[in-house]
Amino acid sequence: MSDGREPQPQPPLSVRVLTAAKEEPIPVELSFAEREALSLARVNTQIRGWRLSRLLGVGPVSAAYEAVKGAKDAAERGTLRLMIGNVAKHERSKSLFLRAAYAANRFQHARVLSILEDGADGDGIAYVVRPWAEAEPLDALVAKRTKLPEPDVLRIAEQVLDALEMAHAHGILHGAIAPGNILVTPRGSIRLCDFATPPGLGARAASEMEGIAQMRTSPFTAPERCAVPPQATSEQADVYALAACMYFALTGLHPRGEARAAFELAQTAAKKLRDVAPSVSEPIASVIDHALNFDPIHRYESAYAMLGDVRRVMAGRKPKLSDSAGPVPSQSALDLAVGHPASSRRLLVARDGLTAAGHGAAQSIRARQPPSEWKGNLALILAIALLVGVATFVVVREKIEELRRDEVPRGASSASPKRAN
Repeated sequence: MSDGREPQPQPPLSVRVLTAAKEEPIPVELSFAEREALSLARVNTQIRGWRLSRLLGVGPVSAAYEAVKGAKDAAERGTLRLMIGNVAKHERSKSLFLRAAYAANRFQHARVLSILEDGADGDGIAYVVRPWAEAEPLDALVAKRTKLPEPDVLRIAEQVLDALEMAHAHGILHGAIAPGNILVTPRGSIRLCDFATPPGLGARAASEMEGIAQMRTSPFTAPERCAVPPQATSEQADVYALAACMYFALTGLHPRGEARAAFELAQTAAKKLRDVAPSVSEPIASVIDHALNFDPIHRYESAYAMLGDVRRVMAGRKPKLSDSAGPVPSQSALDLAVGHPASSRRLLVARDGLTAAGHGAAQSIRARQPPSEWKGNLALILAIALLVGVATFVVVREKIEELRRDEVPRGASSASPKRAN
């Protein structure tokens, strides 16, 4: 019998699972063949009203399906990601999977696919659903054409960087950018999906946060993220991964050659783009090579900085190739307010000594800027000051002349004309 009180709202499934989860070792990862067989067995089955009509792809943690809810013309389409293998039974990994997926819902961007719903099937296997997009993964496009033209690659990179800049400004890191997570529509518009980094975990120890992230390493993952233990996810790691996708789109090859195992990827530097593909133009090659630097300190300081260089190359100008003062973890991990620009966040990180950026960035922004840039800024300031001074002088002079003209008639009218005797 009901006591008349309304039921209390339940916290999200990811929070409930994480709260109830006990410390337990990460299960052994299954082979790709085993994961593929498990994934194919779920085709045409139902999960909470969603029918898994087609298998789209199999990853180390989850499988993606085209899912349909409803009948005939009223059917709703979506992409359902279902955890697979032994990791699907690991409670903390289940929570991290759900939290990472919902990172895309913490900000709004037209090119980012957010999550519609989450849940678990009858066996307790977690899943998430995102909107269906009429688009093709970047790796499928490269497979069809072998490689893409430079203008197309620049347009794709510009759109991804624009989305990443927004995500980073909100303290959200992707953590697993790869060609399979960059969807390209027939008109060349992109959709970024499948975030892999739970918000607020960027600065935690590897033992607390790397349950499933280490499984998602690929030839596009930054070297420091492939190490054992891996370094915390950073903006520079996302920049590296996107540059690796650009490299792959231009050449059909991976930046680190045949390296595939995590320990190999952690120790292998990317090959210079023009050494592999001499026909690629120097400006775009310099941007990609800079973002693929083995040391994150010598990559772009942010997605915004790389976006600026991509747009300069698109406009036929020379890129700036700015360096980072150090890796920047997620903003929420540092308990900073949402919405700070990346540069402000970096200075706060340096001030508090929370990252390796402390020594370089704490001195000032000026210490990181090249002398030529400061000379240009100084010249601009002097030019503006000169214009303001000239404008002020002209205004004051005109005012004085106006006052003088007003005084002359008044003086003439006050003087009495002399009469002749």
